[in-house]
Amino acid sequence: MADRHFRWWLAGIAAVALGVRVAYILLARQDYVPGGDAFFFHSGAQLLVEGRGFIDPHIYADTGTAVQAANHPPLYVLWLAIPSAVGATSPISHMLWSAVLGTGTVVVVGLLGREVAGPRAGAIAAGLAAVYPNIWGHDGMVVSETMAIFWASAAVLLAYRYWKEPTVGRLALLAVGCALAALSRAELVLLLPLVVLPLVLLTRREAAERVRGLAVAALAALLALGPWAAFNLARIDEPVVLTSGLEVTLATANCEETWYGNFTGYWNLGCAREAEERSGIPGASREVNADAYRSEALSFIGDNLERLPVVVAARLGRVTGLYRPLQQVNLDSVPEGRDQWVARLSLAMYYPIAGLAVAGAVVLRRRREVPVFPLVALPAIVLITTALAFGTNRYRATAEGALVVLAAVAIDAAVVALARRRRRQAEAEAETDLAVGSAAAR
Repeated sequence: MADRHFRWWLAGIAAVALGVRVAYILLARQDYVPGGDAFFFHSGAQLLVEGRGFIDPHIYADTGTAVQAANHPPLYVLWLAIPSAVGATSPISHMLWSAVLGTGTVVVVGLLGREVAGPRAGAIAAGLAAVYPNIWGHDGMVVSETMAIFWASAAVLLAYRYWKEPTVGRLALLAVGCALAALSRAELVLLLPLVVLPLVLLTRREAAERVRGLAVAALAALLALGPWAAFNLARIDEPVVLTSGLEVTLATANCEETWYGNFTGYWNLGCAREAEERSGIPGASREVNADAYRSEALSFIGDNLERLPVVVAARLGRVTGLYRPLQQVNLDSVPEGRDQWVARLSLAMYYPIAGLAVAGAVVLRRRREVPVFPLVALPAIVLITTALAFGTNRYRATAEGALVVLAAVAIDAAVVALARRRRRQAEAEAETDLAVGSAAAR
């Protein structure tokens, strides 16, 4: 596929992707009422536009009190604030605006596929991303995974462009891309040590060049992350850098209900509330109750340490679809808020894409034309996060773009292999016909 053809294919696929997302939202999500994290982002954007700042929407809705909070990184709230600023504040408006970002993800995934394995692989990757519900489903939920998938995929795209032309400018851009990914979902800050660090060490030949490269990357990342971190430290009494989500996550993931029984490896909000009642302040912000959450979680882990390997295995099994997948489908619907049919379709499509992704990683490793670790870093981050927290398909979202690209590599390799086989058969048949003709002539 020529580059000019790829551009037309990508434009057409992006149009289809937008159509899929808009149709889903208008036909299936008209009555959606944001709750939980979705309420935080949806209402948080409106409160931001009203001039109340980054406050906790849940506490404000319950008590009318404006409490400074950093429950989540800011990038998705800022994105939703754009339509809110012009009066488009309904859930439908925010979902449609998310669909625009989701369509951008399809374009980025297509460009990433082309960078890794050529234009045809890029077109295949974009096509998969356009119809894969584990990507477009988040656009109809008003959750930050829409923003996180975009920037996670974009950061890996920037990584491969830096690999092919390792300039200082591209390195700085890569570090900023990783920082923006972290401002979408905090765990993506791991892209800096897992992708940027090894790339600098591999592409910079002299020790001095490596040191300068690491300094450039660190400075660029700091400039991108610094304003949000400084803002948090200045406005919140408790020390918060990126987000205050870690402690409450530990509390919801480490308790009797999530370590024993049918929901092993999952989460339970009631556990965090019990921690508040025992040693915290019920109804207070996450920042205020951080010590209570942490203390309860670590105490429970210490008392049940022999159970930890089983729990971690269950968490990883949930996020990879290997442990209680049908239960996880139901949990995706309640309390996560995904439509049941979307959750089932997501699971059905996940298995072949995951299998093809493994094959694609093997293909890239054997070709040795580009490194495979920038793509593999995203699933690795998902597994690390899940092992430390709990298993849910939303945690896998940041890796879905990488899985799609790797699956496209495998499909493209199969197409190439099939074409070569057919060509060889045609050549063999032609040689046979020529030999028969020569013998008949004699």
